[in-house]
Amino acid sequence: MSVGKTGKTRFLSPSNGLIGLIRGLGSGILEIAAPSRCAGCQKPIDDQTDTLCAACWEDLRESLTAAYCPTCGRDSGPYAIIDSRCQRCRQKRPRITQVVRVGPYGGVLRRLILDLKFGRRTELDAFLGRLLAEAILGNPLFTDVDWLVPVPLHWRRRWVRRYNQAELLARAAAAELNRQDRHVRVNADLLRIRYTPPQTSLSFNQRRLNLHRAFAARPDARFAGRHICLIDDVTTTGATLNAAAWACSKLGPRKISAAVVAVAAND
Repeated sequence: MSVGKTGKTRFLSPSNGLIGLIRGLGSGILEIAAPSRCAGCQKPIDDQTDTLCAACWEDLRESLTAAYCPTCGRDSGPYAIIDSRCQRCRQKRPRITQVVRVGPYGGVLRRLILDLKFGRRTELDAFLGRLLAEAILGNPLFTDVDWLVPVPLHWRRRWVRRYNQAELLARAAAAELNRQDRHVRVNADLLRIRYTPPQTSLSFNQRRLNLHRAFAARPDARFAGRHICLIDDVTTTGATLNAAAWACSKLGPRKISAAVVAVAAND
C-alpha cells in the first residue's frame, strides 16, 4: 500500500505492483557504476537503464511472495499464523510489535546485501532502500511510523567498514517514503555502546548474552509516545532487534516495529 500525491490510498500486490514500481524507480541507479551489468549476478544485460537481469527479477519476485510471520518475520505458512503470530511467537512476548521484510535471506537478495555490507558497493543502498520503503508502504500497521531508527554499529566496526549499512538503508528508505508523501525521518539516537563479537557462529542463547546491554539510547532522544521503526539489513534470531528495542523502550515509545531487507533461517 502507498499514498499518492492526491491523497488516495493504493494497494500494491507483492508480485506485480512492487516489482513494477521498483523497476521503474530503480532505472539508472547503477548506471554509472555498472552501466551494462546486472547488480545481482553481474551478467551483461541488454537494457542499460535496468538494475537487474530478467532472471534476477524473477528470483526477487519469488522472494516477495513468500509468506512470513508478521511478528518475527520468519518464513511461515499462512495457516500457521494465529492472531498475527507463528508458533514460536505465541510462546514468547517480543518487545517488537511487528516486523516487515522484503524477503528471505537467499538468492539475489542475499547477494545484493552482501555486496552492500562487505563489498562496499554503497550505491546499492538506494535500490535496497526503495525495496524496504515499498515493504513498509504495503503494510497498514506501519502507516503511523514517526522515526526510522537504524541499528547502530560499534565505532570500532564502523571505523573498519567506513559506514553503517543499516543507516544507509534507513536514509534511502526515508527518502522514498517522503517522495511518496509518507513523511518520516531518520533518528540516530540509538547507540552501540559495547563492542561484541559477530553473531554469526553463536547459538540463540549466546546471541542474547552477547548483546546484553550492548545498546543505549541518548537520554534526550525523542522516543516518548512515538512509533519507532528499527531498520537493519538482516535478522536471524531477532536477538539484535530485541536488544535494540529494549534500549529504546526505556524512553517510553508508543510502539516499536522493525523493517529489514531479509530474514535468515536459523533452524
